[in-house]
Amino acid sequence: MKYQLSSADRRPAPPKYASEPRYLGYRSEDETRPFAPFFEPRVAPVQSHVVEALAYGRFPAEFGYTVEDAARRMSAPGYESMETGYCELEGGRIQVSVLTRMPGVRAEMWDWWFGWHGTDTARYKLWHPEAHYFSAVGEDRTADRTLSDRQRYIGNVSYVDEYLGADKSQLTVRFLEPTKLGFEESRSGSTVIAARGGLSPAPVAFAWLIHQLRPTEEGCEMRSRFFVNDTELLRLPPASLTSKEGAFLTTPVGRAVGPGLLKSRAAKADHFGPAMVMHCAQEMNHLARFLPALHEAFVGTP
Repeated sequence: MKYQLSSADRRPAPPKYASEPRYLGYRSEDETRPFAPFFEPRVAPVQSHVVEALAYGRFPAEFGYTVEDAARRMSAPGYESMETGYCELEGGRIQVSVLTRMPGVRAEMWDWWFGWHGTDTARYKLWHPEAHYFSAVGEDRTADRTLSDRQRYIGNVSYVDEYLGADKSQLTVRFLEPTKLGFEESRSGSTVIAARGGLSPAPVAFAWLIHQLRPTEEGCEMRSRFFVNDTELLRLPPASLTSKEGAFLTTPVGRAVGPGLLKSRAAKADHFGPAMVMHCAQEMNHLARFLPALHEAFVGTP
């Protein structure tokens, strides 16, 4: 499956990428922001089933599948055998799954969140205070108040710097219509968030991610899926990248050596898998605890 570039992909990297200081937590200037009362310096504990899944370790390959089969598998009622955990498929691809139960949360609050937080690092830090330290977007759409929450992020690019475990990661999240991955249009009370994950310094995509929100009696639940080591060199303009080394990969010579470079830097299942399970479980559970109040306070604001 190939990713199709959007207008945001072709824009230069956000100017503040090179100039904004990087640090974890809030400083005095952050504490003056109107949403600062929602910031918690420590991430909330993960849900108990996550601890059990990490103790279990890697699941057999038979429990996994590729992104091409995700819509069919995730659209079925009920749950999968690996709702939380990770496995390595034949050929080295990795699948990570995380279930997060969210009492009191509605699915549309997550569409609002993805359309609201990306332009502002201080907002991004609310999500995971111990791992997130930079956020910007390819197209700042906050000024157009005619857009829906989904229109603010679908077709857009988030440039995010964060820790995955102990590893600093400079990432891009390229949001796309879930229908392009085979999902049907979302019904009332549910939503699907889909994206192509990559690197901000280089024209590299290495993962697909899906967050499916389904209603429950208590609120909703998020079923997250990450399909990793599914690599692709994107035909991005050099100005959209954040390093000279990455810009080299947009040249004919760079594109010739790129596939070998990607293969040599593939993620390792028993390193990446647990780190991604924990990171996703932490950030989704942490934000869900106060997302209803945050949404009520700031919905409809730029």
